[in-house]
Amino acid sequence: MFKNLRELIASMPDEKTCREYIAQQRWPDGVICPYCGCDKIYRIVERDRYKCASKDCAKKFSVTIGLVFQDSKIALSKWLTAVYLATAHKKGISSYQLGKDIGVSQKSAWFMLHRIREGLRENAPEMLEGIIESDETYMSRKFASDFKGLPPEEVEAIRSNNYNTKNKGAVVGLAERKTKKVRITSFDSNNAENLRSVIKKNVAPNSDLFTDESFLYRKGLEEFFHATVNHSKREWVRGIIHTNNVENFWSVMKRGVYGIYHQISYKHLQRYCDEYSYRYNSRKLRDDQRFIVALQGLQGRLSYNKLVHGKEDKIKGNPKKEK
Repeated sequence: MFKNLRELIASMPDEKTCREYIAQQRWPDGVICPYCGCDKIYRIVERDRYKCASKDCAKKFSVTIGLVFQDSKIALSKWLTAVYLATAHKKGISSYQLGKDIGVSQKSAWFMLHRIREGLRENAPEMLEGIIESDETYMSRKFASDFKGLPPEEVEAIRSNNYNTKNKGAVVGLAERKTKKVRITSFDSNNAENLRSVIKKNVAPNSDLFTDESFLYRKGLEEFFHATVNHSKREWVRGIIHTNNVENFWSVMKRGVYGIYHQISYKHLQRYCDEYSYRYNSRKLRDDQRFIVALQGLQGRLSYNKLVHGKEDKIKGNPKKEK
């Protein structure tokens, strides 16, 4: 068992030990076929692969099948180091720095980080309940950057002419008061319809919803007990009503984005939200514990074609999704 990055690297110096460790974390009770679920497996030692013993299946697979490492030519030791660094650094790590640390190109490190972020996303998340705080903000380029150097009359004309906020990175944050858990969702436009859709999808009915007095919350939330604080009058707390927990998360994420990544695009914004919310929700775990939890959940392979162009690749040998 390792407690820090140095011990992790020392305990898994080659591909064999890395594959054995991943298999142990993925199948603690024995190897299971990712295609049919059969627990009777043959091991092909010379090729470091497995074969399903079921006559109806009989497919061969490796320990990385269906994981973010699948079909990658980068050594697993470098992948494990990247997962540890990406989850342990409190404000993230840039692709330039990761590339220098593990010995790969910046482009490869950038792709690796996005694969890891994709794996950190919550699958089938449970509904939030109890007291829920909600707040929205922008995480991409600032509005002023589009208006720099323009005369005031042109700026006003642009703002009044249905100004599109898609590339500004509108996000809404929901914080469950009891567990201090946050869930962040990005959307293309900061309007009431999108906001209500996110809240109803993630918050259980009859929960207490605390927000500020933004006009976005004024209608369509009758199934919740809705209470507000008026920030325009410098009212931050009224009894138990406040949005301080979700605003604390904004301070962590914005400082991380500005200090590490400097600027993020709307195209990849949701993955950055998943990365920061994962670290925030697991902040009480030690780095080694957070690494193990992340490794056990790194399901699914993000292809470069999908990442850059938004198109799915047909990957040979990828196990079918369970119905």
